[in-house]
Amino acid sequence: MKRILHASLWLAFAVVCDRGDAAEDPTAFFEKKIRPVLIQHCYECHSSESEEIGGKLRVDSRDAMRTGGESGPSLQVGAPDKSLIIKALRYDDLEMPPEAPLPDSVIKDFETWVSMGAADPREDTGKPTPVETLDTDALWSFFPRQTPTIPSVSDPQWARDPIDHFILSRMDDAELAPADDAGARTLVRRMYYDLIGLPPTLAQVNVFASDYQKHPDTAIKQLVDQLLASPQFGVRWGRHWLDVARYGESNGDDGLGRNATFPHAWRYRDYVVDALNDDIPYDQFLREQIAGDLLPAESPAERNRQLIATGFLAIGSKPAVAMNKNFAMDVVDDQINVVCTGVMGLSVACARCHDHKHDPIPTRDYYALAGIFSSTQTLYGAAANQKLTAPPTPLHELRSQWAANQKEPDRSNPPDFPSDYAAVIDSLSPELHVRLDAPPVGLTVTPSASYSAKTFASVKETTLVGNIDKPAKSYSVSFWFRNTLKNDARPITAYLFSRGKPRASGLPGDHLGIGGKHDSSRSGKLFAFNGNIDKTSVAGETIIPEGSWNHVAFVRNGDHVKVFLNGQLEIDTPMKATFGDNTEFCLANRSDDFAPLTGNVAAFALFPTALTDDDAILLHSASGQPRGVRVVPPYGFAMGVREKGKSSDCKIHINGQGNQLGPISPRGTLTAYQLINVNSDFAAAEMQIAPERSGRLELAHWLTSPDHPQTARVIVNRIWQHLFGQGIVATPDDFGVYGARPSHPQLLDHLANRFVHQGWSMKRLIRDIILSRTYRLDSNGDSEHRRIDPDNHYFARHLRRRLDAESLRDSVLQVCGTIDYSPEQGSAIDDIDVLINWPPGNATDLHRDSNHRSLYLCMLRHAPPKQLAAFDLPDGVGIMGKRDVTTLPTQSLFLLNSPFVVEQAAHLASNVLKANCPNDRSRVEHVFATVLQREPNESEVRMSLALIQQLSATDVQTETKSDVTHRSKAWAAFCHALLMTNEFRYVD
Repeated sequence: MKRILHASLWLAFAVVCDRGDAAEDPTAFFEKKIRPVLIQHCYECHSSESEEIGGKLRVDSRDAMRTGGESGPSLQVGAPDKSLIIKALRYDDLEMPPEAPLPDSVIKDFETWVSMGAADPREDTGKPTPVETLDTDALWSFFPRQTPTIPSVSDPQWARDPIDHFILSRMDDAELAPADDAGARTLVRRMYYDLIGLPPTLAQVNVFASDYQKHPDTAIKQLVDQLLASPQFGVRWGRHWLDVARYGESNGDDGLGRNATFPHAWRYRDYVVDALNDDIPYDQFLREQIAGDLLPAESPAERNRQLIATGFLAIGSKPAVAMNKNFAMDVVDDQINVVCTGVMGLSVACARCHDHKHDPIPTRDYYALAGIFSSTQTLYGAAANQKLTAPPTPLHELRSQWAANQKEPDRSNPPDFPSDYAAVIDSLSPELHVRLDAPPVGLTVTPSASYSAKTFASVKETTLVGNIDKPAKSYSVSFWFRNTLKNDARPITAYLFSRGKPRASGLPGDHLGIGGKHDSSRSGKLFAFNGNIDKTSVAGETIIPEGSWNHVAFVRNGDHVKVFLNGQLEIDTPMKATFGDNTEFCLANRSDDFAPLTGNVAAFALFPTALTDDDAILLHSASGQPRGVRVVPPYGFAMGVREKGKSSDCKIHINGQGNQLGPISPRGTLTAYQLINVNSDFAAAEMQIAPERSGRLELAHWLTSPDHPQTARVIVNRIWQHLFGQGIVATPDDFGVYGARPSHPQLLDHLANRFVHQGWSMKRLIRDIILSRTYRLDSNGDSEHRRIDPDNHYFARHLRRRLDAESLRDSVLQVCGTIDYSPEQGSAIDDIDVLINWPPGNATDLHRDSNHRSLYLCMLRHAPPKQLAAFDLPDGVGIMGKRDVTTLPTQSLFLLNSPFVVEQAAHLASNVLKANCPNDRSRVEHVFATVLQREPNESEVRMSLALIQQLSATDVQTETKSDVTHRSKAWAAFCHALLMTNEFRYVD
């Protein structure tokens, strides 16, 4: 059944003016035949003056008509057959008007207008919707931050910070009193877990309790400063950000059941930890992750850090490219989602197929952002070398030295050799030396080449063949070449030289070529290859620009090869000589006629011995041409992004499909602020993007503007949530219409303003919040609290929280004495680029045992660490600003049966039995102190000793092992029992 578009639009077109003669001038035709129809019959429902815009389509301006409404763009210029208005008038799938089709003459007018280019002189004069008519409550986050006055409260002496005034004021309104302050032992444990994700020792608890009894405020300040300075702070708070960044070390299921590893993702993890420890200002933190490759750097270390930071945009899970024409846009969609949801708390990705159903985000805004990211190259790596999963890409190369001011000289012009250059070559006693400005003597050229004194031999599908006089294992060649193909035009860009028997099976011999798209990491780089039998292939580091003239010297010395490029050593490697007694060689091709050079060759020389390094370099330096820039080999690689060679705006994809394109949406950001904040400087400022730039840097600056309505609000809410268990906005990833409203809007703006004015310092804001009286409150409220505020929206008490997966595992390691606090070096998969679950049914367990903190475990999507998986660990596929908290039988079963917990309990028992404890009572006290950071009461001691005695007796009856073994197992079981207690697993 044919679809029916918005009825008001079709009815508006049902009555049209009389048809007259078509004007030849397109603008005149519009004024005579089109504009009157629109004014008379369409503006009532489809203009800026309409009370409600039908189908979100306006027809009162050129841009509005081309952008369209809910059904997509209403016309495509010059293409009436693809224009929705024309299809509807023709009753072709769409119907307009729904009652009966219009006369053919009327339809012809619109067809003619569209075919002539849809000339339309009207400019968009639509007035922004007055703020009074907007749902200001639902769109609260789009409005500028306010500067609220610190409110008066019933008990000013209670407050320690302006934060407390805002909190107590709301409690006063609800006739609530704050809970009592938490005790020192509760507070110190809370601070340790909140700041570093680990429990304090009993000694640390006792020191704080003593200091707190004397000077509470001073004790808290000293401890918070100590914990903020700990390297474990970055581990704890870095994990919070990684949840938002959808961090994972594999792609996850790509839709084809494949899951490729990301061997270099761990560098982004380490970047986040270091950034949090160094308290990099949040605005800088965001700019580095969105556009770090475009920021200035003062050192190689800073440049590497900035490149690694852009992994934020590359580490997302991607659907398979196989049978997916929208793969590139799927990658862009993930980037839009992580930036907009993670930074602004807005689900802009919902506007990919249609205008956002709830938030003021039209499809054209989505594609304005899409233009920025589609003008960006995403570097995710080889994707396990599975092209059905994703096309391979390069990675960022990390170098200890950067030649920031060194650029390769222009080599586009042919070399102009000095008059004595040939004599220098001849002084090294070549067996063959030909200039190649004329048909060479000593080489057979098939098919023939063209020659000139300026560009020498021009070759295409050409082979220059010769013979070495003796089958020596050592020899050298020197020549100049120019490749005119693009480096990604074919799998191998070109072969320059081969020594080997023509068309021999297995290609034995020496082969020198330029890498192409077969291996993106080698594209444009020289490589040496000794055939398919030994299969040794080594590439250089320098990318050779298309169309450039270059000198190469290939030197074989027995089973060792050196390649010099423009006077610099490019390749130096052992490589077995596989050509045997063969003496044949060819220039500008491979011995089997695969990937011949397209371009030029000049000044070829063959030497019967291995040249020294000085002689090989002399063959270039004597030419008078500029020497190559020495490329420092990378010490590592990182996922990330960089600018594409060409930037462009993106066309709207109708219904999100790449094969149905609408009008171009110029690169930019969200336009809702211009509608809502009509008097705001932030809304009035336009983002200017140069044609040659993607716009990422401009986007990063826009997001980190001090006046951006959402950026600061979102991050301070995330910080508050991690310290209190719930945010001021309960939906940290959704600040839109369907998200929660802030429980304390004035406090949220106060914190956001404070955060920006204090230099976007996350550590400073965390410190300020922890020093507030609100943070100190006990989690035990009275019955009135629970009656009036069961969900604690007023923050009149603290929330008791279960330890998250990482804190639970780390706590077990710490109390059992096996934790390694040092950062893990790399990852369990940092040299593994494979599908972890292929072929089906043969999943590979790539996790390895580790006592490092849980953040450093290998976070494979859809194959998480078993020690964490049971406790609501994010899957890394979506943004997770607030983790789920479930209570399931499997969690208790894990703690009861997990080999990890059993092993750690045994370690703890072993330590206890080795400790200098005079008796079992003392040992029980030691275990309580270690696990729960307190002394047991008399009842607990009595029950613990009875349990240990019972377990020992049971073990003796069932097994025939030594008393020592029975005793160890009993104590291990007791330790295991304490690790399973709620007191260990919860923090108040």
